[in-house]
Amino acid sequence: MSLSRPQLLAYSLPALPLAIPTVGLYVLLPSWYVEHWQLALGLVGLLLMLARLSDLLTDPLIGYWLDSGHPQRFHHFIISGALLCIPGLWLLIRPPTAAPALALLAGSVLLYLGWTLVQVPYLSWLTALSRNSYQRARAASWREGLTLIGLLVSAALPALGLSLGVSTGQVLTWIALATLLPGALALFWLLRCTPLPTCAQPPSQLPLWPALRDTLLHNPPARTLLGSWLFNGIANGVPAVLFPLYISRTLGGGEADRGLLILIYFGAAILSLPLWLALSRRLHKVRIWQGAMLFAVIAFVPATLLGEGDLLLFIPVCILTGLALGADLALPHALQAEVCDWDRMHFNRERRGLLFACWNGANKLALALAAMIGLGLLQLAEQLAPAQAPWLLALIYAGVPCVMKIIAVAWLKDFPLQLPLRQQPGT
Repeated sequence: MSLSRPQLLAYSLPALPLAIPTVGLYVLLPSWYVEHWQLALGLVGLLLMLARLSDLLTDPLIGYWLDSGHPQRFHHFIISGALLCIPGLWLLIRPPTAAPALALLAGSVLLYLGWTLVQVPYLSWLTALSRNSYQRARAASWREGLTLIGLLVSAALPALGLSLGVSTGQVLTWIALATLLPGALALFWLLRCTPLPTCAQPPSQLPLWPALRDTLLHNPPARTLLGSWLFNGIANGVPAVLFPLYISRTLGGGEADRGLLILIYFGAAILSLPLWLALSRRLHKVRIWQGAMLFAVIAFVPATLLGEGDLLLFIPVCILTGLALGADLALPHALQAEVCDWDRMHFNRERRGLLFACWNGANKLALALAAMIGLGLLQLAEQLAPAQAPWLLALIYAGVPCVMKIIAVAWLKDFPLQLPLRQQPGT
């Protein structure tokens, strides 16, 4: 059955306000703690990694508890998580002067816990919207399209604020305020208008860690998708962390240039979503995703060769890699839903919460490793070869992600769920 537009909107709309803090947290916040609060690059990377590692414990727990209880827990978890995000976000953008490092760590841990409580049930809800693979891809595309609009808002706020002479700290406050009320309204509509998932199969009776081990060891599609998801997440995370520094130190741009280039990048991703969705009706989603990642590698390599005064040459790179980002956003989530179907059919157990928690945890681990790798390598480069620091920054910014993308593509080579389109679930 085809999902109606009101159904798609009710499910996907929360993605817009939930995405508004993203650019601030992943792009502006690390460099703000380095430039404004004088924390060392390596320390910021380490603190962000430690905060992300806490998710490796909470994500599987939340997914397991979600599977083990009544579907009403979808509502309870989302409401609890939204309430936790508020103080975490506020601590990050208003750290006490005497302890900015502690505020970065504590605020990140609190925010990530709340985000997990929202994200795991929200993402796994996709499996219950439809059994049809294309309808799931539609829902994921709507959700990720609204995510990108939220990212555009997140990018536009810094561009507007910095053009008006507003400080980065004030821009981060704008971003937080722009998230709270719209986010509350969108989540209320989701919980009110989207039917709760049904439990077609009983939940796993195993304790958490045996269930987690069983889920990963005996589910080849989940394990394969998890590995590719991790390496691709690192590939996307390294340039996100280093982007402000690359624009200013390598290309010689200003803060206003950062906002404009982010708008171009995410705008291209939004425009590409209908293309990837149309291709998913005719070709295997795995092969499309692999092709998009290879396209991103080819488009990103020139960024390693750019230097002072090359801002205009960087614009085509932003457009082309933004087009590839649309595939990263639309296709893997539909593949995850199909893996949940495979797991339910083969093991006669409902473990979608645990599976999505594993993927969510892998994404957070990827972002933690990206911050550690990107900022750590940059600090090492500045110590060993300060005269070559701008070029080495460009090499880390674009070279490391290209290597990680290639690994992600190779990891998917033997992905087992590559059915002919006529045999896909729901078609």
